[in-house]
Amino acid sequence: MVQSKRWSRWWRKFLGLSPDGYHKAVEILRERYIDESRHVTRFTQHAQKMQYPQFRERLLHIAEEEAKHRDWIAEKISTFGGQLPAVPEVAADQKNSWQYLLADLEAERLCAAELEEEIQEIQPELPAVAEMLERIHEDGIRHRNEIREMLMRSDPQALWPV
Repeated sequence: MVQSKRWSRWWRKFLGLSPDGYHKAVEILRERYIDESRHVTRFTQHAQKMQYPQFRERLLHIAEEEAKHRDWIAEKISTFGGQLPAVPEVAADQKNSWQYLLADLEAERLCAAELEEEIQEIQPELPAVAEMLERIHEDGIRHRNEIREMLMRSDPQALWPV
């Protein structure tokens, strides 16, 4: 425990972080870790319930990318001497494929707005962490586009061939 506190102080000093900046960064990363972990679970659950196998595969691929994001964040938290937070369970719900995709799109949209704020908060003191969050944000844009495309293709009112 004492050793981890020393490493934590050493990293803060090395990175030129103020104690407030350090705590803010770790807290943002911990919240982002929870969000990314929940995304992995949600996309995996929803993929298993997709009507079309190509949608299942795409959601599982998105879940894999979200798992990479979670791992990047875990590494940063560890670097700063922080502890990984407990991740609350994601309750499974019963919907149809279209409703799952709509819920996924909305969750990704909300996540993007939060990420933009977090990037702005961290950028001045931790540009490398902000860069990592920016990569996650860019992947999120791509994920939203993929989900939007699946949503349009699965909408019974749409004229798109599935």
